[in-house]
Amino acid sequence: MVAGPGKRRLEIELIEDRARRHTTFTKRRQGLIKKTKVFANKFDAQAAVIAFSGAGNLFAFGSPSVESVVRRYLDTASGGGGAEEEEERPQTPEERIGAALEKGSWDAVVEGLGPLEIDELSTEIMKLRRVVAARVSEMEARD
Repeated sequence: MVAGPGKRRLEIELIEDRARRHTTFTKRRQGLIKKTKVFANKFDAQAAVIAFSGAGNLFAFGSPSVESVVRRYLDTASGGGGAEEEEERPQTPEERIGAALEKGSWDAVVEGLGPLEIDELSTEIMKLRRVVAARVSEMEARD
């Protein structure tokens, strides 16, 4: 069926040849995960993809993590809304740094962060280190 100039509409059907089906599954899975990463990063969205192969193997990707996206979905679907949990977790790098300093631990602060969030937090920590070093130098110069 021709849908327009240069476009063809393909019927969705099971690929009978096992080797071809496996190859196509692998390529499409990789493409789907790549699109999900781009979507999550470009729109600062939380997204997850979960797929099981014909052999029963699990493939999953989530930003910031599959668990956090699924947990948020389940909270929202069950009427929890997920808003309370969202408000408790520090959102900006500055808030995360403050939370880490209050708790005395970075573990809870960085848990569930995606690559972009980790980079952003790392940049803010480096800025903070420079500010602290400058302040220490100032104080030493006064003494």
